Amino acid sequence: MGDKVDNIPGVPGVGDKTATALLQGIGGLTKLYENLDDIAALGFRGSKTMAKKLVDNKDNAMLSYELATIKLDVELEETPESLLKAEPNKDELIKLYGQLTFKSWLNELLEGGSGTVEAVELAGSAQASSSSSHAEMETSAVTIDRSQYETILDEASFNAWLEKLKAAELFAFDTETDSLDYMVANLVGLSFAIDEGIAAYVPVAHDYLDAPEQLDRDWVLEQLKPILEDDAQAKVGQNLKYDASVLARYGIEMKGIKYDTMLASYVYNSVGGKHDMDSLALRFLQHSCISFEQIAGKGKNQLTFNQIELEQASPYAAEDADVTLRLHNRLFANIEQDEKLKSVYEEIEMPLVPVLSRIERTGVLIDDMKLS
Repeated sequence: MGDKVDNIPGVPGVGDKTATALLQGIGGLTKLYENLDDIAALGFRGSKTMAKKLVDNKDNAMLSYELATIKLDVELEETPESLLKAEPNKDELIKLYGQLTFKSWLNELLEGGSGTVEAVELAGSAQASSSSSHAEMETSAVTIDRSQYETILDEASFNAWLEKLKAAELFAFDTETDSLDYMVANLVGLSFAIDEGIAAYVPVAHDYLDAPEQLDRDWVLEQLKPILEDDAQAKVGQNLKYDASVLARYGIEMKGIKYDTMLASYVYNSVGGKHDMDSLALRFLQHSCISFEQIAGKGKNQLTFNQIELEQASPYAAEDADVTLRLHNRLFANIEQDEKLKSVYEEIEMPLVPVLSRIERTGVLIDDMKLS
């Protein structure tokens, strides 16, 4: 019988039942061909014509037998004894993990007290050489006073901040929405930072019970549109592609996308760790940001941002902008020291942000005739 999975042809008409009857009644393949005249007397369905099928398909039968036979005489370099589980060479593992920057596995070995001093030193030097030579950024803990952040609920305060944004050489910008999917996300608020520690949140769509009156979203966007679409007004954000895509749904084509801390971190040291803002803040600022789960909860009962009270939402949102600006100041100061990194960041990564945003929103037109 054949096996389609292993591409073994077999003999037509021979399935499980027929093969069992042949094996039990006569024997293996060699005996079958020596006793073809005895097959008809076995009495299974199709036994009278089976001998002819075996004769007509003898080549396939022999080939199938050969293909299905497990070879036991293959010469192997390894011996059974060499395949037995043995104690790992921890010094070699430490060196290898260091070279390949397998940090978690390396830490497991080191925390267990494994490895000689020489191996640990080699692992450290391998890690340093395999990652960017600029990855050793000096970091110092920052102190962030969230009580200094502003929540903007009236036109006078908003207009005052509008003038600050216009006068700023660079400002950090972030959107707060009710979904991570920019295609359906509704804008709930916007945050800005013009200097380290100087940040504000503009809520426009918090709708929980007893939420305070907020500025009209359309009015706010109308006032911000000239600045957000001003190519000469430099902006920095964390994953600005998302913010640009959200704003596009409200008729704003964001320009002046000068810096992005997520991309800056990746260019600076792609293997240094995660590139989300909370991870970057811990790594470069030694600061623990307010996490979304802290204010929204977890699981199926997690709130969307519009349901979060301003007492919690405002410090969270303003901190996003403040921390983004602080991260930019540290990351870019190191990137610009290396012309190659600076070139990749400024000439490749950043110009692609608005392009990718447009592609993701509108798709790509493909000439199927040309491709065919």
